[in-house]
Amino acid sequence: MIGAVHEALRSMLYSDGKIPPGEIDVTFAVPTRDWSAGLNRPTVNFYLYDITENVRLRESEFERQRSDVRELQRLRPRRVDLKYVVTAHFKSPLPELEDQEWQVLWRVLATLMRNTEWPDTLLPEEARRLDTPIHSQVANPEGAPRQGEVWSALGTAPRPSLHYVLTVPLDLNIEYLRTLVVEVGVGIRDMDSGATLQTSRRYGWTLRGLDGAGLPGAEVRLPDRPGFSVSAEDGIFTTTVPHAEVSQMLVRPAGTRDWRLVDIVAGSFDVQLS
Repeated sequence: MIGAVHEALRSMLYSDGKIPPGEIDVTFAVPTRDWSAGLNRPTVNFYLYDITENVRLRESEFERQRSDVRELQRLRPRRVDLKYVVTAHFKSPLPELEDQEWQVLWRVLATLMRNTEWPDTLLPEEARRLDTPIHSQVANPEGAPRQGEVWSALGTAPRPSLHYVLTVPLDLNIEYLRTLVVEVGVGIRDMDSGATLQTSRRYGWTLRGLDGAGLPGAEVRLPDRPGFSVSAEDGIFTTTVPHAEVSQMLVRPAGTRDWRLVDIVAGSFDVQLS
């Protein structure tokens, strides 16, 4: 992800920022004194000095993808802050070129501020696949390092710089695949003769709350039919009537007194409260 993000930043500065790629380099190096002394061309540098999880944006929910009688639950990606110090380096003692250095840094600032929400055309493939936006903050003092400490640690003279924080998704690749019990046959046999004395079939459903998660402890019954079921911890319950013959159910969530009439989507194994 980080490599793809860096390529996207280059593209942003060259296309949106109108920085000429044939004249100015965009690098992602540690700007030490030796590195700066070895530059041969004007350079804009993004120094990645910190990688931190953005706990304010952490999501612990699982995305659910249903396919026939199987359900894939996938943990939402974590959000990670990539923190940069952005500088421009024009290796020349001439004052007029120093002015160009500030102009380039100013143009970089304007470009980054225009793209605090990254457009789809810049998103790396992984971020597009995760359907998670990339956003940023620039020139914001919150969480910024003390500039004197940065340059002192790098052993180089202080210079004007921008503080840039880019928030990107990190897929932990945690997922669960569950096969739903759609139909169960129950039979009672005579222990001596082996003959079947009684058979019945039950059909499985999942009761979901407003957040889409399984709703436990609710009473569920069919209109105009006796008996009821109680949903388990994952919201699963059963009926004696096949799915294709059910268009409505009565639901009484745990801790409530009133029954709620819920319409069933044809072909679905879910009962969704609204």
